[in-house]
Amino acid sequence: MTGLYIHIPFCLSRCKYCDFYKLTPQEGGNVALFLQCLEIELQRLPSAFSPETVFIGGGTPTALEPENLTTLFECINQSIDLSNVIEFSSEANPGTLTPEKLAIMKAGGVNRVSIGVQSFNDKALRLLGRIHNTKEAVEGYHLVRNAGFENVNIDLIQSIPGMNPQDILDDARMAINLGPEHISYYNLIYEQGTPITKERDEGRIAPPGEDDEADHYFAVKSILEEAHYGHYEISNFCTPSHECKHNLLYWQGGEYLGCGPSAHSHWKGARFGNIQNLQSYCDRLLRNENPFDELERLPAEDKARETLVMWMRLLRGVDKKAFYELTGSEVDALCGQSIREMEEESLLQQFENHVALTKQALFISNSVLSEWV
Repeated sequence: MTGLYIHIPFCLSRCKYCDFYKLTPQEGGNVALFLQCLEIELQRLPSAFSPETVFIGGGTPTALEPENLTTLFECINQSIDLSNVIEFSSEANPGTLTPEKLAIMKAGGVNRVSIGVQSFNDKALRLLGRIHNTKEAVEGYHLVRNAGFENVNIDLIQSIPGMNPQDILDDARMAINLGPEHISYYNLIYEQGTPITKERDEGRIAPPGEDDEADHYFAVKSILEEAHYGHYEISNFCTPSHECKHNLLYWQGGEYLGCGPSAHSHWKGARFGNIQNLQSYCDRLLRNENPFDELERLPAEDKARETLVMWMRLLRGVDKKAFYELTGSEVDALCGQSIREMEEESLLQQFENHVALTKQALFISNSVLSEWV
């Protein structure tokens, strides 16, 4: 399976925790020029490229005005062979959604919408710097449903400072009551240089301790599973057959091409990332140069280890036979001794030619698997 990722580098404002590349209206950014250059990049992709998954992220795709959103989808449909696409996702943020924009997305081929709710708690939303409130989040969800989308994800952030256990469970229950097919529950990450990290370092906010974080994580896991959301990846839950195929491609070492400033690709054994500057990105494409400024080819064993760690995020774990067919490496040859030691510590389990994290290792998976790369 192959995928296409498109990065839209525009947001109406900067959330305090986000370090993805984007520009706000106050920072400028020529949308028309970006779309012109994105079309150039898309048309330069391999002629035989026909992805099974497409994911439009950002930034905020739905921050684009309707005429620009229309141009975006015309550009994609005219430049890429979409005949094999089975999942076409786009991110969308409450506060930027309208029936007109959603109609454009649907007509453009989108069949899965990922809504960046993050929380249904107004105080938490203000702390995160989100532009929407709880009422707008719920209204946005219903707009997506009314537009005819039958595959919807809601993003939630865990471990937001100031939220008590009841607040956290209320967030999960609100999502359950809305009834999306997919719920992502990601930990709040304090990225270097972000405003929320500065607030933490200056003592203005206090993140929950690790034990509390773990308790909250497993409490939310429990009520989502009781509501028949299958826990298929460390941070992701879904109703039957609604796993995010594009993310599965990432986690299982598949190939994908990324377009737009800061987008990354893994293609034919090489990894490369586009420059994180809109003007430089456009200048390079207009000069018929490559827009990427990172290029590496990992040795086969290093790539296999990286794939193994990513694949282990799935709760069903790694299928050893499928892993060998993909990478040419045996799981046991790479990490056999370590796997046996972690089994003895009840951190890993093996069954039916799979190796997987145990429940108790889910929340500490990064430290458990760090020695493999």
